[in-house]
Amino acid sequence: MLKRKSRLPTYPDGMVAVYREKDRKTDFGAKRNPRSLDHMEHVATLAFAQKSCREQDFSFAEQQGFTLSMKVRTPAFGGIDSACKAVIGNDLFDLSHIDRSKREMFLYLSSAGELEGRT
Repeated sequence: MLKRKSRLPTYPDGMVAVYREKDRKTDFGAKRNPRSLDHMEHVATLAFAQKSCREQDFSFAEQQGFTLSMKVRTPAFGGIDSACKAVIGNDLFDLSHIDRSKREMFLYLSSAGELEGRT
């Protein structure tokens, strides 16, 4: 009997770049929000598949204290946590929550504005 091919997951919707903020402070010690790629260190660039946000995803986000803007599925990758930022196109997102499995991650993204100096 022939063995069935295992289906590998696909990520057809684009690339998400994940960054970690550099430690930048104002003259009086307040933390600055990143507004360009110069203010962050690159961690990884991953292909992604955009997932629909279910009502329970919105409820979970509200309970956790963030606004869900987008949910994406990517291959699993170490070194990424909720302190990171995500960039898709010209849009900057906070990684508000990460669900991990053995092979994949679901990133719950909250909009943090647009990056300056990118077209």
